[in-house]
Amino acid sequence: MTPLTDSTASFLNSPERRSAFLENVVGTCPEGIIANDNEGEIFLFNASAQRIFGYAPEEAIGKISASQLYPPGGARDVKEYLYSEEYGGRGRLVDFETEIVRKDGTRAPIRLCCAALQENNHDIGMIGFFTDISGRRALQERFLESEERFRGIFESARDAIVSVGEHGRVVMANRAAQELLGYGEENLSGMEAIRLFPPRFVAYWKEISVYTSGLGPGTERGNIEILILSKSGAEIPVQLTLAEKIVRGQRIQTAILRDISDRKALEEELRLQSITDPLTRLYNRRHFLALAAKEMERSSRNRIPFSVLMIDVDRFKQYNDALGHIEGDKVLVALGMEILKNFRTMDTGFRYGGEEFIVLLPETSSEGAMVPAERLRTRFSKVAFRPHPDEEPRKVTLSIGIAEYRPGNSIDDLVRSADRAMYSAKNAGRNRTVSYEHLVAKSGG
Repeated sequence: MTPLTDSTASFLNSPERRSAFLENVVGTCPEGIIANDNEGEIFLFNASAQRIFGYAPEEAIGKISASQLYPPGGARDVKEYLYSEEYGGRGRLVDFETEIVRKDGTRAPIRLCCAALQENNHDIGMIGFFTDISGRRALQERFLESEERFRGIFESARDAIVSVGEHGRVVMANRAAQELLGYGEENLSGMEAIRLFPPRFVAYWKEISVYTSGLGPGTERGNIEILILSKSGAEIPVQLTLAEKIVRGQRIQTAILRDISDRKALEEELRLQSITDPLTRLYNRRHFLALAAKEMERSSRNRIPFSVLMIDVDRFKQYNDALGHIEGDKVLVALGMEILKNFRTMDTGFRYGGEEFIVLLPETSSEGAMVPAERLRTRFSKVAFRPHPDEEPRKVTLSIGIAEYRPGNSIDDLVRSADRAMYSAKNAGRNRTVSYEHLVAKSGG
């Protein structure tokens, strides 16, 4: 506290001047000051009290009881707390929030500090300092209303929403996020946000964050499709958008995660339909050309061989014409199933057209391709077809041509070579496998 100067001390030594000074302090104090005796009769009521309560000093002093300034029972409560130890000690009440009643009958929240007045160690009344906190309460209520509205939107949102603090840990997650990720709110809160994504994304998470939050070149926020990791370890495709803002000096990132599993499943179904033969469920010619081009590039780069089998159903036209398309389709379906069963997982079967099928065998020479080709031909020749239950089962055979990719060849060259070997098998009596390389060696070409 700054010590009093000599002139100030001299000024306050005068009782009249000191009284005038104190009266000025009371009159200009921004807080309402009210003093009353033990009977509740008011003898001090400053201008700020008039502003809070609506009474002029002459209407309050000696005219009304202090208890009239509170709702029923309010004055009694204030007095009880004044003489308790709870709010500042016995005889003092500090920062006590309650309600008062204005002259017009309306109520208002106030913060009250008061003390017992004593003379010769006897209580003679009390003095109170009243601060109108209506504005603060209104602001709090608006804040709470806004928070409740936000919470309602936050919790009812169909998309998963996860907020992350600048320390990288989850600070808030809505119900949709909990359901999508499989975590309870208590598990998500405080979790490292990076754990919600597969480990392979960790290395370039900063780039993803910059792009999706719109903090990179330009200002437009981007959406990306990414996988998130559920509690069970399942990877879920989502569309990710990030929003970033500063809240009380802390950078908060809010991730909006839209589950696109259904859309991805539909896209995959449509993609498979576009590359799959609907009858045999093998891939179609279009997909063969795409995969063969990739395999040709890989073979040239790594200098490893690959081969194709051209497979044709012997005398299929006669079978189909004699027994009908339904029976013919059964043969094609059976061949598709045998192709799926008799090759490695790295090998791929295709329906090339009509009764012609192709199998692509990566990292396989024509000599190595002979083994699975013969296995398929032998096993398929033992499949029994019964167009009529009361007739003997029919057997159907295959003619297979093998061709190995040679540097400089095109896909058409490769297919043409396999086709030539397959027709050589037919011309040799059908139900056999012929290698194009063997034909070339035999002819001395």
